[in-house]
Amino acid sequence: MKCLHTIQNVFRVFQILSKIAMILSFVAAGLAAAGILCTIAWNSGGTVAGMDMETWQALTETESLNHMLGVLLSDLVILLADGVLYLFAYRYFKAEQADGTPFTHHGADRIRRLGIQSIVLPLVAVIIAAVIHRYLDLPQTMEWSNGSYVMLGIVLILASVVFHYGAELEEQLANEGESK
Repeated sequence: MKCLHTIQNVFRVFQILSKIAMILSFVAAGLAAAGILCTIAWNSGGTVAGMDMETWQALTETESLNHMLGVLLSDLVILLADGVLYLFAYRYFKAEQADGTPFTHHGADRIRRLGIQSIVLPLVAVIIAAVIHRYLDLPQTMEWSNGSYVMLGIVLILASVVFHYGAELEEQLANEGESK
């Protein structure tokens, strides 16, 4: 049972880290959304915090307001996808803590679903960001690689198989204990 206690402590740490990452992603997405609103205000000739469009462009590396809007929109999409993915991870770790073990069929199903989401959500976000860049005719300055998310998703799916096997072993041990 010492190993299970260690596993629970590690999962508790990951639960805390996923919550912190989720909060940071959503805060950054909020800042990107605020930047989008500022860009719209500047585009229509207004000022934000006493700065007009020319002053802001001098302080940034963007070529135009269109470029700034495209970067902020694509960043917003990617940050929201990351935040949602961290939310799903946080919910998994919270449920695992409530179960007391990762070796349940329901927990294994949840981690498999998290693995699939780890592959799909970043891929969708990258596609949307690429469409935004293409629609606004922006140069491709960012490298959008989600290979690490694909690998993480595959590892989580494989972990779900191990957790299902562990759940079957626990059931088998419980059944043998009842029959004695």
